[in-house]
Amino acid sequence: MCEANVYLLENGQEKLLLEMVDRILPDDSGTLLIENIFGERIVLKAKIVDMSLVHHRIFIKETEVSSGNNHSYATWLEPMTAHGHFHPGEAVIVKIFHGRDMKDDAGYTFSRIGAFVCHDDKKRQLLIPDINHNRELNLGPEQDGLTQLYIKNEENDTVFYAKVILEVGHHHHQKLNPLGLPLEIIPTEYGHPHMGSEYGVMVLKNSKPFPGASIGVTYTDTAASDYPHILTADAEGKAKVFLTEPGNYLFVTASEGIVSAFTLVKNF
Repeated sequence: MCEANVYLLENGQEKLLLEMVDRILPDDSGTLLIENIFGERIVLKAKIVDMSLVHHRIFIKETEVSSGNNHSYATWLEPMTAHGHFHPGEAVIVKIFHGRDMKDDAGYTFSRIGAFVCHDDKKRQLLIPDINHNRELNLGPEQDGLTQLYIKNEENDTVFYAKVILEVGHHHHQKLNPLGLPLEIIPTEYGHPHMGSEYGVMVLKNSKPFPGASIGVTYTDTAASDYPHILTADAEGKAKVFLTEPGNYLFVTASEGIVSAFTLVKNF
């Protein structure tokens, strides 16, 4: 037996957090995913301070979470599908949102906005109807495979970019090229991520890796008042996060008056 009990240290006292733990995964934001052999899991901002594996005991301590970040408001996209993809011949409908931490501001008014579809490196512009009335884009039936959709939303001195990868059909894993946005978040590889797995992204600024970029990460129906994860891109502009919640995830970064968001679509 190699499982251990995890204890939380609070004011010098030990508090049993989870028994029979066989998996502890840290991510770049300082979050620990703790899981035991029964499938129970806890996610919290903490660090390991001591381990006594002979006695099957691991001690952790919660860490302070800085509230200072530049991930305020963002524009983002979410496909209207419950299973993460569309079927061939089905109308591809995508909702547009604007708000903070995946909480939509229903009173927000779009003034200057454009939408673009990219498939097999060919780009076309979409006609946008009354965007402030229904806040949705209907692409019609799309080709089988992977399509990238992005919008550009201009507001005073800020430009918001929002991007999503749309899958039509099943089991597509081809490489996707960046769109060439001034500030862009791309997945390091395209696949079908599952809850509890690690997911990697890269930040590009003017089509080059952006080391040190700060990336806010949040997810559908979060109860957090701020982004639950704040990642920092490494020397290659890359960062990783463990997917601990069901539903879609949103990655947001900002620089020099540009806010760029990428929606990771998941089917659970």
